[in-house]
Amino acid sequence: MPIPCVLVLTENSLLGLALTNLIHAADSGLAVFESNAKEFDELIWEINTYSADVILVEKDNTFAGEDSLTKLLTMYPKLLIVIVNEEDNWLHIYRRNNLLLTSAEDLLEVIQTA
Repeated sequence: MPIPCVLVLTENSLLGLALTNLIHAADSGLAVFESNAKEFDELIWEINTYSADVILVEKDNTFAGEDSLTKLLTMYPKLLIVIVNEEDNWLHIYRRNNLLLTSAEDLLEVIQTA
């Protein structure tokens, strides 16, 4: 079974660093990559290169907009997109539902069920 891949789009924020460290520290068996994409085409290249199963995106990220999300979900219908916000504990999971994040295990469970 292939290792699930998580692509983190956070524009070098503390939240992105914390999410990446949390996934690594949990010894979750997930492959985690930080995105350097500035343009949509670059993001598509990263998704294809890393075979991303899950994308973690900060709410204020360029790619968290409705147009980008719609394009991504159209192109990759099985892709799990999780929008995170440093101002609250809600995870907005596209194609599923909204969850209140109360622990690190909540985030890992969402990613691993992708």
